[in-house]
Amino acid sequence: MVTIYRAFGLRVVIFVDDHEPAHVHVFGDGEVKISLAGPDDEPDLVWAVGAKRNEVQRAMALAGNTSGSSPHAGGRSMADLTDAEIDAALERGRRGLAKEPRAATAHFDPRTGKITLDLTNGCTFVFPARLVQGLEGAADEDLATVELLPPGRGLHWERPDVDISVPGLVNGIFGTRAHMARVAGKSRSPAKSAASRANGAKGGRPRKAAS
Repeated sequence: MVTIYRAFGLRVVIFVDDHEPAHVHVFGDGEVKISLAGPDDEPDLVWAVGAKRNEVQRAMALAGNTSGSSPHAGGRSMADLTDAEIDAALERGRRGLAKEPRAATAHFDPRTGKITLDLTNGCTFVFPARLVQGLEGAADEDLATVELLPPGRGLHWERPDVDISVPGLVNGIFGTRAHMARVAGKSRSPAKSAASRANGAKGGRPRKAAS
């Protein structure tokens, strides 16, 4: 949902549309996904995209600080992460990236209140910015500061502090399940809203006749 930690030139992020099991995304030159529920409840490297080896190592160290684990208490230190493990994580990231939508550019239009994403596959995706959880009351000037996170899988707003994944957006996910339920509750058609008001004035919906 927010950027929860910054150090070593890296940013630790939880997207508003993230899901279980608990994990974080660490951004620098690339992106590293780290599970916070690995073996023995220690951080576990899931995949990496566009990140150098030392960046992956630093990301794991930051995830350890974020989760409260300590390599000196039986957990793994940065030095324990082998080149083979990093290469495998980069390969998993490469395969996953080939299947997911990524954004090449992101632009907010204050006239419409919408953000346009030009995707790397040539498609364009447009959505109302204030549908995103945390951006409901954001000012136009803040929405215009939308930042594309490398390698194009996430969007970030510094004020308010909001992060959301591009694959989630393209799939119509603008926040947590609770947020999506609220959005769905507000999206009733004018006809349904009018019928609801009419039924309320009559004491509720008419009962079905017994068969």
